[in-house]
Amino acid sequence: MFMLHFATAYVDSWWPGLIILGLLIGVVTGLFGIGGGFLLVPALRIIFNIPYPVAIGSSMLHIMLTATFSAYKHWAQKNIDPKLGIFMAIGSLFGAESGIRLLQVIRAWGTVDIVISLCFLVLMTSVAAFMFYESTRAGIEEPKTVFGEMLKNCKLPPLVSFARSDIVCISAWIPITLSFFVGCLTGLLGIGGGFINFPLMVYLIGVPTRVAVGTGTFQVLVASAYCVARNLQEGFIDFLLVFLMVLGSVVGVNLGVKLCVLINVRNTRKYFACILLLAIVMIVYHLLKDYLLAT
Repeated sequence: MFMLHFATAYVDSWWPGLIILGLLIGVVTGLFGIGGGFLLVPALRIIFNIPYPVAIGSSMLHIMLTATFSAYKHWAQKNIDPKLGIFMAIGSLFGAESGIRLLQVIRAWGTVDIVISLCFLVLMTSVAAFMFYESTRAGIEEPKTVFGEMLKNCKLPPLVSFARSDIVCISAWIPITLSFFVGCLTGLLGIGGGFINFPLMVYLIGVPTRVAVGTGTFQVLVASAYCVARNLQEGFIDFLLVFLMVLGSVVGVNLGVKLCVLINVRNTRKYFACILLLAIVMIVYHLLKDYLLAT
């Protein structure tokens, strides 16, 4: 009962579960300024048995749609630094193309499942451990790191300022290079890149947490739109799958944006780490199950 066939993915799945998944991803998008692909792609593969290429392509379209709505909400609340967003969008576009080309190579090797799962696991474990550790330390609301201070002291021209982010002077190459790395992850893993982009902006560039949330959403929108176009060419987007998830996400994003205003910024970072831990547990379960079946 309540099963639908998804032609592009060649599987039958429980469609109410996809709406619920979209609702959860929408809350994550609005609350943390991320596309939610780090949770969406593994969930589609592990819970709904959607092949990784289709999960990645469909995730990109879902992320683009939810990020559009989320970016509009954050713009209304003045949580977006448009100048910083443009600089980071430049790097993310070049990075997204590089990630897509790398994914094509991995597909040719026939090792998509294990490589993508391990990439998610390593990235999310590292980010979650660092953010949870930092968020539990006593200190100021907005964190500073030694490496972040070093980057801000780098004076490689051209030098720019970002008034909305309270950054007086920084090398333009820093946000562009960081966003290139995030763009690679977007193209390779089918994620908006926000779960990496968010801590990079907060800890390395020094962007205030709420501005990082809004500006991160803008970058997610630009990078995901490019990846949608590329995945359409490859035929890896299931529109029925995306439609069901978007039904839930519309409500979820609105709720997430409201929560972003209400929750203390230190707790925002702590909750973000907890969401990552949830995704880590899901991926470890998937890897162990595949290993036991193989043996």
